[in-house]
Amino acid sequence: MTAAGTSAASLVAVFLTQPSAAQEPAATTGGAVLEEIVVTARKRAESALEIPESITSFSAEAIERANITGLEDLGAMVSNLSLSQRADGFPNVSIRGLGSFGNTQGVGFYIDDVQNFTDASARIGDVERIEVLKGPQGTLYGGSNIGGAIRFVPVRPDASEFSGRIKGVLGEQSLRDIELMLNTPLGESDWAVRVFGYSAANDGFLVNGNLPRANGGEGSSDPDIGAWEEYGARVALAGPMTDRLSFYGTLRWNELDAPNDVWTTELDNDFEFPTVLGRTYNPRMYRDTVAGTLQFDYELDGFTLTSVTSYTDSSLEENIDLDISPEYVIDVFRPIDFEIFTQELRLTSTGTGPFEWLAGLYYLDFKQETDAVLLIQGGFSLFDGVIPTAEEEATTLQVATFEDRLRKREQLAGFATASYRAGDWEFGGGLRVDRWQADVTNRDNGLTGQQEETEVLPRASISYFLGDQGSNIYANVAQGFEPGSFNLSNFEGETSLFGYDPEEATSYEIGYKARLADGHVMLTIAAFRIDYEDRQFEQQIADPVTGNIVEGILNVGDSTQDGVEFDLSWRATEALMVSFSGGYVDGEWDDGTVLSDGSDLSGLTPPYMIEDSLMLALDYDRPIGNELRFLGRAQVSRIGSFETDLRNQFQNPDYTLVNLRAGVARDNWELAVNVENVFDEEFYTDTTLFPNFNPLIPQPSLVIGTHGQARLATVSLNVRF
Repeated sequence: MTAAGTSAASLVAVFLTQPSAAQEPAATTGGAVLEEIVVTARKRAESALEIPESITSFSAEAIERANITGLEDLGAMVSNLSLSQRADGFPNVSIRGLGSFGNTQGVGFYIDDVQNFTDASARIGDVERIEVLKGPQGTLYGGSNIGGAIRFVPVRPDASEFSGRIKGVLGEQSLRDIELMLNTPLGESDWAVRVFGYSAANDGFLVNGNLPRANGGEGSSDPDIGAWEEYGARVALAGPMTDRLSFYGTLRWNELDAPNDVWTTELDNDFEFPTVLGRTYNPRMYRDTVAGTLQFDYELDGFTLTSVTSYTDSSLEENIDLDISPEYVIDVFRPIDFEIFTQELRLTSTGTGPFEWLAGLYYLDFKQETDAVLLIQGGFSLFDGVIPTAEEEATTLQVATFEDRLRKREQLAGFATASYRAGDWEFGGGLRVDRWQADVTNRDNGLTGQQEETEVLPRASISYFLGDQGSNIYANVAQGFEPGSFNLSNFEGETSLFGYDPEEATSYEIGYKARLADGHVMLTIAAFRIDYEDRQFEQQIADPVTGNIVEGILNVGDSTQDGVEFDLSWRATEALMVSFSGGYVDGEWDDGTVLSDGSDLSGLTPPYMIEDSLMLALDYDRPIGNELRFLGRAQVSRIGSFETDLRNQFQNPDYTLVNLRAGVARDNWELAVNVENVFDEEFYTDTTLFPNFNPLIPQPSLVIGTHGQARLATVSLNVRF
């Protein structure tokens, strides 16, 4: 936390702003005014107020004041955003109903301008800001950004001074958390290095009840089934190599030891949210990621040449209790290895004239290897009505290949954007030509699948500026896509894996961004329509020859989404900031959308699309004497319901969360108490239909849910030096 900062400004404004602690009071009203935040959403530094699209930005101080430490915290603060951590550590995310859950992510996560495919759920720390870009981002960011992009912009090394920060947090559920940051210049040069590290652990609130099994036996697992530990570090080096050439390099590492697929089972739509689970053992996940980035900027007359190179090596081990029961029936051991290389070259204009442009090339080499095995236990006899003895139940009867897959993806793209300001009008446009290729091999049976395609992704916008404070009316149209690929299975008689095609979306948006009341109020309103084609979803399909059920990702059909959203930031007094935002999305499958089993989805609502959301936050910051300041924050977030399955049989109910924070601060330290989910609301961050592997429950599938955070009180001390 900053020692001499101001209160957090609007945490959910489409172009979030922050008041400056050193700012003089406005002459007209006697209060500090709001200032635009500068973002790099379009790969150049510019005011978010003047960008003709919806952008939500959080400054470092806003992140601290709102206690944003994970994906769920961020998801509760942005309208029309559904964001949470999946049970296996990956994110579940959709924006405006674009994207999906499970293995068909449609929103890209970025750090240091590089897409993060492996550990987006890792700790958010030492960042200058977070930017949430809504709607298809295909022109600048390519595939896997059909719903938008979430960018983490780390603080860069500062050669002007030595500085540091240490923060410790203690709380309920045996929570212990520590962060350390050091920034130091290197000698008399303009070079500097910055180091950030953290260690966090929590016993969680879920309990393995070691419930009785069919034969009367009971387990002896640690009750803290939700306990987790995470460690990480990031080192950054920056400085000039010549008068025109500068360097910025980073190396980050993180390890996670966490519960894996600790779902709650719901047998109907009357959710009860049990926190006592029955498992034969505590399924775990272990993730280890190392990633590096090299960036060179070469300044030429009228433009800058930028090269960004990245390499990521990540390994994941998952232990899965597939039957989700106290019985020894079916388990899975699933190791996954990632190796990813990216290279981007771009030219960015640097002139001050009305014409601005950017052009670049992008290359991705993505490789994922999975070698998972299925452990069939003695309790498998329950399918035949035979109750195993204690000795038999824990016996592994068979070890079978579950997933032995090599997945590759290559992308090569060229892109360009430009804008021209003519008086009060600004015209913008862009184009990306993206050539992608997907190769998948089932190494167990030798079958393969390959597809390649070229996507052409245009973007266009028009803005009309009202006055000289940046207020404007805008309209844009944009396209995005998610590449196709192949499932692990094949149909009877086929010699290749069965695949799914890319999904595509075209978005039409109009909006209004305004500075009002002499700069004390910021208001943004946006309305949109999205045409979504060949939507990808995980589902079951019958083999046309044998009738056997095959699990996989399939193209379900087309849908249409209409929606609105607003964000209001009001500097009510010198001490009080009010933030209010909300959104609504109405979507349905187009006529003629029919599943392979004959189910007609026409007019139904696609899953995982939050219908409505509201957020109200009050931030208070004022001196209380003896160089102390009182800091307070109250936040109320309402997250609407969404459909769990394609046929709209089950709905994840809406919920409301209340967070409170209070503290005192001086120049170089801050002490605060934070209470998350004050009223201990029970809720699921995601729910889905899952095949039933529990022989004691006579139904083909179950509703499973991932618990949201129970009430959690913590105290933190943040010291800067």
